[in-house]
Amino acid sequence: MSLPRDDDSDSSFVSLCKSVIFQQLAGSAARAILLKFLKRFGTLKDQSLTHFVFPSPQAVVSMDHAELKAVGLSQRKAEYLQAVAERFNNGTLSDELLVSMSDSQVSEALVSIRGIGQRTADMFMMFYLKRPNILPTLDLAVRKAMCHHFKVPFGKRTPTHNQMVEMANAWEPYRSVATWYMWRLAGTITQKD
Repeated sequence: MSLPRDDDSDSSFVSLCKSVIFQQLAGSAARAILLKFLKRFGTLKDQSLTHFVFPSPQAVVSMDHAELKAVGLSQRKAEYLQAVAERFNNGTLSDELLVSMSDSQVSEALVSIRGIGQRTADMFMMFYLKRPNILPTLDLAVRKAMCHHFKVPFGKRTPTHNQMVEMANAWEPYRSVATWYMWRLAGTITQKD
């Protein structure tokens, strides 16, 4: 089983590597690092000089940390990128395996990789695997919007994961769709709301 893709080179490996690169960075900074990475380690896809093919897992595993840092990756992100690459290189993960796994199996497999947390796993399942029933309880905008929608107090420790899951019961089996609505709602909430 496979998923339709706009770009054949956008494998689950590439998607997860891009997620690692973009973690905790402004989009423009992350895009600049990704472009430097691709120019240095990728291969040109066509004559445009702007479309690159991401390096293979084997190539990423063998990269020197100093080279990865030279394109703007931190030491930790270099390690995380190579941890992802190692799982694909040794066959522990593949597009076929990830597509065939249940949501909980995908989540467990991904969060066991250093540098991949639950939020990254949730975003991967929603946007790459197109899973319809994912509720990213660690996403701050979703937490705030759910509190606003359900008229419950928002705080540092509230709502909890379990409270969010309970609130979202009515959205099953389409919690991913409801999450989209929560992101839209989050964009309309003002400070005094």
